[in-house]
Amino acid sequence: MSMHRAFAHARRFAVWAWCLCAMAGCDGPPAVDSSLTEATVTGIISVKGVPATGGTITFNPSNHLRQVPSRTAEIGKDGSYKLTTYTGANQVSFDGEVARQNMGVGLVKEFFEVKSGENQADFDLLGENSGKKNPYSLKDGRKTSGRRGRKL
Repeated sequence: MSMHRAFAHARRFAVWAWCLCAMAGCDGPPAVDSSLTEATVTGIISVKGVPATGGTITFNPSNHLRQVPSRTAEIGKDGSYKLTTYTGANQVSFDGEVARQNMGVGLVKEFFEVKSGENQADFDLLGENSGKKNPYSLKDGRKTSGRRGRKL
């Protein structure tokens, strides 16, 4: 085989490999809400089934199309909270007394899809389903990288 043919085969292979790699990430980023529509969220925070007795809950509605401040509410003595945030996917975190009394709670990141109107979002931290509500996860459970929805 001549040197020219070897380069031609290598070039064709490189083009096919590039096309396959490019097609694998063509889904684009996950759909996100860029509106400034606000909605109310209420719920109960518990830790392993027992209502939390204080601390804060924070909803972060920011995404690549919407850069806005997080919204924080106090967790009542009965585990209840109420706040207003923007519609769409919100990352939810916990701090204060609930995190100090329960090792690992400060590291928990939940996700909640806020719809317009009234929303109910109860969280059982460190419970069986804690941390499993990420809207950017694929159906098979593997996370996406975020930018183009590629599997990690």
